[in-house]
Amino acid sequence: MKIKSISKKQFSGKVYNFHCLPSENYFSEGILVHNCYKNNKNLPPTNMTLDVFKSIINKFPKTLTQVAFGITGIQTNPDFIPMMEYCRSIGVIPNFTLSGIDLTDEIADKVSKVVGALAVSAYSTNKNVCYDTVKKFTDRGIEQTNIHIMVSKETLPFVYEVLNDRLVDPRLSKMHAIVFLGVKPKGRAKNSYHPLSKGEYFKLVEEALNKNIPFGFDSCSAPKFEEAIKELTLNDEVKKQLIQASESCESDLFSSYINVYGEFWHCSFSEEELNQIFVDVVQAKDFFRDIWYSEPVRMFRQKSLDSEVDGCRKCTVFPEINV
Repeated sequence: MKIKSISKKQFSGKVYNFHCLPSENYFSEGILVHNCYKNNKNLPPTNMTLDVFKSIINKFPKTLTQVAFGITGIQTNPDFIPMMEYCRSIGVIPNFTLSGIDLTDEIADKVSKVVGALAVSAYSTNKNVCYDTVKKFTDRGIEQTNIHIMVSKETLPFVYEVLNDRLVDPRLSKMHAIVFLGVKPKGRAKNSYHPLSKGEYFKLVEEALNKNIPFGFDSCSAPKFEEAIKELTLNDEVKKQLIQASESCESDLFSSYINVYGEFWHCSFSEEELNQIFVDVVQAKDFFRDIWYSEPVRMFRQKSLDSEVDGCRKCTVFPEINV
């Protein structure tokens, strides 16, 4: 199938990613990240309600096992914890990303009873908020507690600082992994932050491996990761295992994104981009017919599959980030 043209069109009529606040950061499911470090708008917060969330998740096939929430301050949406509790009540594991800025001991206690995995965003303006939040959750037995950090030319010194802190700061001693989130030309990052070169990413991966620091990365960074592994002085079997652990773009293949308005986008970064089309989940009657096999989703899926080189799919939304 050849795509001749794409136009924006509103439609009525396997998603894992719900975002209940539009100014989200991103969540790590284990240490594999789907798409995101968007935080791209300066809009007033708009919350997804518990009733809307239930109406959406109840449309999913029963094979759904996990949901990834994106939220900044954990108190910004009063329905957030009830959403997580509802997930557990229907056999779905809730996971999320937070900043930690408004986390209290009481909220940490509640969240720790229902969460599967979580990630805390690290910012150079005050990394102690992140580190204290990590300790708060690891002290409560959440083994899948990760750190998310945006990786760009401009933030690279701070990324190395966090890697070193992982080895010496006792607050991070029981955490799981540091997750590298590659920057995309989206929102406030556009023209302000720039992707690492192939050589810079190679050195970052080499540093983490040499120091035995557990790390992960978003699927957008898989092409650079796999190229770095190929050039490292490792035996072929180890290289093979590391590349097998890498997952390139999975948008509309086994993951997608639903925003605060109930709009199904291919990934969070495709939202409102030129020639990208969403599907209205709230109005959909049948998940497979109206969403998963809808024309916009099928077209994006095929384009992604066509981008594959040596088993690694490329970003079709922002091709400039590809190796």
